[in-house]
Amino acid sequence: MKKVVASLLTLTVALSLSASAFAAEPVKNVKSSSKAAAMSDAYEPNDDPDFAPYINSNVSYTAQISHNRDADYYNFYAKPGEIKFALSKLSSDSKQLDIIIQKPGGQKVKGTYTKGNTSFTAHIPEEGQYYIFIVHSDGFFDPTPISAIPYTFKAIFNQ
Repeated sequence: MKKVVASLLTLTVALSLSASAFAAEPVKNVKSSSKAAAMSDAYEPNDDPDFAPYINSNVSYTAQISHNRDADYYNFYAKPGEIKFALSKLSSDSKQLDIIIQKPGGQKVKGTYTKGNTSFTAHIPEEGQYYIFIVHSDGFFDPTPISAIPYTFKAIFNQ
């Protein structure tokens, strides 16, 4: 009986140490292109609607387009009415950003593009889930590396 208890205790300690070592191991991104973005953008990875962080109305969010193929999605739940959206680029570069408000499945509610600061109003047609999609306009077509494009935005909508 003592051998069984000692063996179980040894096994428990070994598993505990293994779990501690595993927990201490840094998280590794599968996509190397997102690795740099994850270090300086609290919302990465958000390159896909399935990973879009939830945002609240009338709260400012700061993030960045970190590389050519970086696309930022944010999700929110809204009731019918207006959404007021404002984005400020936090750098003086001349790269264009596309901004799209869309329903799940990609149906566009409103879209615009900007090389600087922008604001617009759109109509939310029905209660439900929506996404804000922000991307560097030429990023998917131009393989030339880009400098990060930091931005801040706020959306005001009926919750």
